[in-house]
Amino acid sequence: MLLTIAVIIIVLATFMLIIYNMYSDYMARREEDLRIMYTRCRNIVSESEELLINQNQLPYSKTIVLILRYRILNALKRMKGDPRAKGIEERINEQQALIHNIEQHYKEDLAFRNPENDSVAVLQLRTIRRLRKIIQSELRAGTPVDVNLCQKEDRRLKLLVLKINISNLIQNVVLMRDLRQVGSCRTLITKGLEVIRRSGIKDNWLMEKSDTLNQMLKELENQVRQKSQEEVEKVNEKSETDAELDEIFGDKKKW
Repeated sequence: MLLTIAVIIIVLATFMLIIYNMYSDYMARREEDLRIMYTRCRNIVSESEELLINQNQLPYSKTIVLILRYRILNALKRMKGDPRAKGIEERINEQQALIHNIEQHYKEDLAFRNPENDSVAVLQLRTIRRLRKIIQSELRAGTPVDVNLCQKEDRRLKLLVLKINISNLIQNVVLMRDLRQVGSCRTLITKGLEVIRRSGIKDNWLMEKSDTLNQMLKELENQVRQKSQEEVEKVNEKSETDAELDEIFGDKKKW
């Protein structure tokens, strides 16, 4: 009888130990998952705030500003249980107030400004790439911003990439033209015109730059043609001079 009781106690103790270990593993995994989620949320907040602070680099629409603000708000809501996060409720209320103010009073300035140099252009292109990824991510996450507006913003950013590249290309064409690098200059102009043509986008800015590139190509070809003509004239002039010198100083015929 005592042996049976002892065996039962051992079995129960083993069972309880297994249950305890399973629960401990579950709690450890849960805590790890929460730590990963909180870290991801903090990164989302930091990235979005960085993009908002640096929005003077690019023309930001009301749509993209709202997407970034909602992204911060949703990340803060998921961080409510994070013991390291302080003043979450206040930050949530602040974001909600900012979103309301943006929806009511935000004024867009979408005028395109040419990048000053290659470094600025690269920075702008990287920012656009990040913004487009965020738009797609937030669409999948069910952002409160209208889907049609998000898609419109994605198309605008795609056009902005084209404008930045063409603007930077024209600056490099001007530089190469000043350095008299005719071959490279012609190659860049042709490439720019082909990119605009293949885009199929009807945009006044692009049409204007297409005209500019065509005019630059025409001027370049005129310069090449004029230079070739001058070289031919120099060769002809040298031949005539050599002929005159031969006539004057060449061997005299003996009579």
